Amino acid sequence: MRDTPPKRVAIVGPGALGCLLATALCRIFPGEIWVLDHDSQRAALLQHSGLTLERAGRLEHFPIQATADAQRIGPVDLVLLCVKSPALPPTLPSLLPLLTENTLLLAWQNGIGHLPVLLGAELPGALALAVTSLGAHLLGPGRVRFGGAGATSLGFLGEAPPEARLALQGVAELFRMAGLEVLVEADILAQVWNKLLVNVGINALTAMYHCENGALLENGEALGLLRAAVLEAASVAQAKGIAIAPDPVARTIAVCRATASNISSMLQDVRGNRQTEIEAINGAVLEEAIRLGIAAPVNAELFAAVKALEKGYLPG
Repeated sequence: MRDTPPKRVAIVGPGALGCLLATALCRIFPGEIWVLDHDSQRAALLQHSGLTLERAGRLEHFPIQATADAQRIGPVDLVLLCVKSPALPPTLPSLLPLLTENTLLLAWQNGIGHLPVLLGAELPGALALAVTSLGAHLLGPGRVRFGGAGATSLGFLGEAPPEARLALQGVAELFRMAGLEVLVEADILAQVWNKLLVNVGINALTAMYHCENGALLENGEALGLLRAAVLEAASVAQAKGIAIAPDPVARTIAVCRATASNISSMLQDVRGNRQTEIEAINGAVLEEAIRLGIAAPVNAELFAAVKALEKGYLPG
């Protein structure tokens, strides 16, 4: 690993975020970019048709190499793991052909439920986390709409060798060259929880009320639930000794305002009849609250409501 940008990159999961990051890198990256998809038919479509980015009313097209066979890609310097939390258990073993001891794996999942899954996999190379407030909306296979700029934080959960830290600095510089606002953080877990608190207050409620983020602020009942859910989650974080930023309710409301017209990823999943990340977000907060003996009735309510929505369309 080194502090120069990577030469070969694999983006795992061509969802909204994966496609957005791929288009950003395609503009400036002089090396080789691959998209790895579990769906061979969609991978073939992406290989043939490429990626399309819609931003500020303009369409941009980017050719891309895509496959469902990690063996075809082989070892890479950087893996951007962009699948959602429920897809991690079947996805992680499929990454082995991409990984060596010198590979940096950068995981972009929401919530905290994915952390033990990632750590328990004991994959080759170094594992780092990315926390982002970038907005993206998948319009169709390989078609993504830019939903808004936002800061991205990168960091390691624990100690990492000097070579891995240099490699992460190189990746941060690569993203900056692509026009993203990126910081390398010493305490990435605090950033994970800061974003979790925002997701706790927004995602499930937008799915329940079938509304854009900003509409939550115009609904007294929803706003009350937002405040209560965030405060419950903040109590859990404080009990765990995590150094969250001040006034998480105000930060969550500010995000609602800044992303007023955004459709949250959870609402996108519900509208697409897909499994949501509710277990990694409100569900994980609820699990930690129970373990610590902290009451979290509103997170329990939101968790149950979204699971009921899923039950209406998911088999089993």
